[in-house]
Amino acid sequence: MRPARTLGRRLAPLYAAAFLQNLALWVPIEKLFMTSIGFDAASVGVMAAVYAMVVPIFEVPSGLLADRWSRRGMLILASIAAILSVTIGGLSQNVATYMIAALFLGVFFAMQSGTFESIVYDTVLEQTGGSELFQRTIGRVRLVESVALVASALAGGAIAEFAPLRVTYFFTAPLLVGACLVLLAFREPRLHKAEEAESWRRQVSTTYRTIVRRGRLRLVIALAVSGSLLMQGMLEFGPLWLVALAVPAFLYGPHWAGLTSALGLGGLLGSRPWLTKRWVTVLLSAAMVGCCVVLALSHSAVLVVCAQVMLTLLVVAVSIPVMRRLHDAVPSTIRAGVASGVGTLTWLTFVPFALAIGFVSDRVGVSNAGWMLVAIAAATGILIIAVLPGAPLEPLRPPAAVPAPAPKEVEPTFTAERFLPADDPEWPGHWSVPPLAWEDLGIRVDGDEALSEVRAAIVEMPPGLRQVIVLRDVEGGSPSDVQEALGISPEDERARLHQARGLVRARLERHFEGRTHERGAARRGD
Repeated sequence: MRPARTLGRRLAPLYAAAFLQNLALWVPIEKLFMTSIGFDAASVGVMAAVYAMVVPIFEVPSGLLADRWSRRGMLILASIAAILSVTIGGLSQNVATYMIAALFLGVFFAMQSGTFESIVYDTVLEQTGGSELFQRTIGRVRLVESVALVASALAGGAIAEFAPLRVTYFFTAPLLVGACLVLLAFREPRLHKAEEAESWRRQVSTTYRTIVRRGRLRLVIALAVSGSLLMQGMLEFGPLWLVALAVPAFLYGPHWAGLTSALGLGGLLGSRPWLTKRWVTVLLSAAMVGCCVVLALSHSAVLVVCAQVMLTLLVVAVSIPVMRRLHDAVPSTIRAGVASGVGTLTWLTFVPFALAIGFVSDRVGVSNAGWMLVAIAAATGILIIAVLPGAPLEPLRPPAAVPAPAPKEVEPTFTAERFLPADDPEWPGHWSVPPLAWEDLGIRVDGDEALSEVRAAIVEMPPGLRQVIVLRDVEGGSPSDVQEALGISPEDERARLHQARGLVRARLERHFEGRTHERGAARRGD
């Protein structure tokens, strides 16, 4: 339980940032405000096109920059872009000015996409030594985001009753400033900084080749994209079913509240380990197809709303273990770039999908467009059954990884006096003074203090040693994985790992030895 508690404390600023970033008070009244400043159906379509183009243009570059520079810094920049968006949006008096606000909103989503999940994954990995808690952690993030969306929908509508519509934009800006401040309090993981930096050209090439690489990772990416199509389809086109059924206006509120609530409930469901059992994946796939069939056939508003909410919940639930498999298979140094690349693929796929949905809905009705969702749900179900059951993917190494040279002259980890001479009759070369048993002295070596020393030791050691210990002990790779990725022999891999672990051990010993002497002096009353 202790790792979970310390992880929760470390992630608290990220949870707060996720909540504040999603408190968008302007969302429930956006279309009404847009109409008041001159938008019509055609200009709304143009704005959507501008937004859809901005996100994929900025998404991959921002992910690459997050890997090279700082993921926390990228999230702060994303919040600044959102502040500019709501400020310009609130000041807008015409369509052209609001288009600029939409552009900055696209930059916000592009910078945040992939980066948030990557920083959560690396924090879990660095804090606990494994990715087992990632699904539960990202599920909680989705719940926090859902609560914020529901709260902002209620609060934004209430504010609009007593103040001008543009006030909701201005009230959102301080919340985003708060997100920047809490992000400054977050201690960023440094796993993506633990290896020698590559050139921009090599990093772009490595990220691209990882995304298109053959194998199970390609299926994981395909599942992530198809699931995102279904979820975005519900969020963007779900209200069209209500329009077609001529439902009363008061049902639009519960409909949107149900969809946003499904984001959080789906996050909680997705954190359950039994979700990846084969029989569960079969049921999930059948349920998703069933929801889409209801949308294609039903003329009941209640059934349509329930089907959309259930479909959104199931897609979000499935996305949690899918996200873990994606991050498990990608090294930390390119994690945000790969995740952003998957987001870009989703947007590039969504544009023709959205055009097709709109065309079919306009010509033969939105219910018939529901059969397109049935086809996508069926394909998604097949991928769910193929990808989710079984153990997570083994970590893949970037193609053509370039190993850092082996350290030529490194100071010995321990002084020669710590060992018996080579001619000792009983234990030649063994410890003359064994390492201290810290636990016997009441010193914890599994706490935050020791982990901080371990991180510092890894960052400070030569690149040739750092690569090996990160791949083996941080990312959990096997000896053969490391040898293949770095192009080194088994003997070299063992020697580097032994030396790297020795440096970590020596740093911990120096750190705790001083405390041991202090405690000994205290006992003697010196």
